[in-house]
Amino acid sequence: MTETHTNTRPKVKGSLYKPPAQRPEETNLDLLDYIEDAKVRWQIHLYEWDEFSGDVVNVTKKAIDWSVVNFPKAVAKIKESYDKLTPEETKPVE
Repeated sequence: MTETHTNTRPKVKGSLYKPPAQRPEETNLDLLDYIEDAKVRWQIHLYEWDEFSGDVVNVTKKAIDWSVVNFPKAVAKIKESYDKLTPEETKPVE
């Protein structure tokens, strides 16, 4: 049997990302770039929200349709099972 040796990494506390000590003086984007970026991000948000809403509506509709079909069947089955019980089995538990 061959033994495999793996290097163990030391545990690091905290984040490996070190933020800069000072804010950069100059940004690479001007105000119009920020505005355009915000517009694009808003459009992405609206698209994703619409997709999510559609998924929720579809699942909810399927659950309601399933319930409408199966709930009356379940009620009938429960009543049928209850009617088969003997009077002793239907007494309340003391």
